Amino acid sequence: MKISRSLIVLYTSVICLILMASCKQTTINKPTVTNTNPPGPVSNVAVTNQNGKATLTYTLPSDKDLLYVKAVYDIGKGRTEEVKASSYSNGLTVIGFGDTLAHTVKLYAVNSSEVASAPVSVVVNPLTPAIVTARRSLKVVATFGGFSLTCNNPSQENLTIIPMVDTVGNGKWVQTLGMDNIYSNAPVINSVERGQPAIPRKYAFVVRDRWLNFSDTLFVTLQPLFEQLIPKSTWSNYVLPGDATLLYSYTNVQQIYDGNFNPGWPNVLFTVENAGSPQMVTLDLGKAHIFSRFQINPFLEVGNVYYVRGNQKDFEIWGSNTPNLNGALDASWTLLTTCHVVKPSGSPSGTETAADQTYAHNGWQFDFPVSSQSYRYIRIRSLQNWQGSYFMSMGEFTIWGN
Repeated sequence: MKISRSLIVLYTSVICLILMASCKQTTINKPTVTNTNPPGPVSNVAVTNQNGKATLTYTLPSDKDLLYVKAVYDIGKGRTEEVKASSYSNGLTVIGFGDTLAHTVKLYAVNSSEVASAPVSVVVNPLTPAIVTARRSLKVVATFGGFSLTCNNPSQENLTIIPMVDTVGNGKWVQTLGMDNIYSNAPVINSVERGQPAIPRKYAFVVRDRWLNFSDTLFVTLQPLFEQLIPKSTWSNYVLPGDATLLYSYTNVQQIYDGNFNPGWPNVLFTVENAGSPQMVTLDLGKAHIFSRFQINPFLEVGNVYYVRGNQKDFEIWGSNTPNLNGALDASWTLLTTCHVVKPSGSPSGTETAADQTYAHNGWQFDFPVSSQSYRYIRIRSLQNWQGSYFMSMGEFTIWGN
C-alpha cells in the first residue's frame, strides 16, 4: 500500500500536536529541592574602609545549598544599594558612598531557594570619596575663548564635572550653548571649554559621580581671553634652508592654508618619502599674533584611513619674529609646544574606529601654553609620522589667537 507524501506530513503534524499538548512547562535550573529553612548567617566580618567604598570579608555558613551573600545599605538621602557576592567568595565591596559618615550595612546569606538568613549588621566609614577629592583639587583658569580646568582623581572613578554660568548676574545658573559636561575617569582630569565671551562672568562647577552624589560648588569669576580664527589671507610659505623637499611641485606648503580642510590628492602638503631626519616647513603669517590653539587636518589616505604613512604623529611647533636666514633652529626660534596625536580608540595600526575617523576628519586640535608673546613665523617640525619615519603629509593647518 502506498501512502502519499501529504498524508505523511498530516500524520506527523497531528502526532506533534498531541505531544505538545501533553507536555508541561519546566523551569531550567530550578532547584531540585525547595529549602524553606534560612541558612546560617555570615560571621567574623572584617571591614576595610576605602575611598567612597568599603570591602567586607567574612566566614560563610556551612549550609550546602548556600547560593550567595547579599549586602543591603543606604548611601544617603534615602537611597538604598544592594551588592551580591557568590558563595565561592568570602568577601564583597559596598560602593557608591558620597561622604565619610558612618553607614550600616546588613549582610544576608541566601540559599538556592532564595531564602535569606537573619541579617548581620556592620558599620562602615568610607574614606574621602572621589567627588570630594576632585572638588578639593579643582582649579579653573581663564584661557582663550573660555576656561581650562584640572583636578585629581587618583581612584579613577567615573566622574562628571558640570560647568554653569550666571549669564545676567541674577543668581540663575545655566549651561549655555556649547558648554558641555566633562566626563572622565583619568587619574588627572584636564579639559578646556570654549565658546565663552571675553567678559567677566560668574561661573560655578560641581562634581558628580555615577550614583548621583554631588560635591559642593566651586564659584569663580572668570574673564576669558579674546580669541579669533587667525585669517590665512596674509599667509605665505617662508622657505628657509633645511626645510623639507616636496614630493611634487604641486604638493606644496600653500596647500595647508588654502581653506580646504578635507582635501583629496593632490591638494595636500606631501614631502619626499626617503627623508632620513625630522622634516619641517615654515610659514609667514604676515604679522605677529598671540596663539591660543591650532588644528591639523590630516590627509585621507588610500583606503579611507588617517593614522598611516606621512600624517603627523609626533611633532613640534616653533615660533620666531626674526628667524636666522641660514635656517638653523637656533636662539632665533622658540619651541612653543611638542605634540603627540593619540587615536581615541587606542586600536592597533591599520584599524580605525568611527571615533578615530571623526577625530581626524574634524582635525587634531592642540592648545598652546598661555603666553603674552606674539610671533609672526611658524615652523612645523615632524619628529615621527604614523609610518615611523619623517616625511610629512597634511591637509590643512589652522591657528586661533589674537
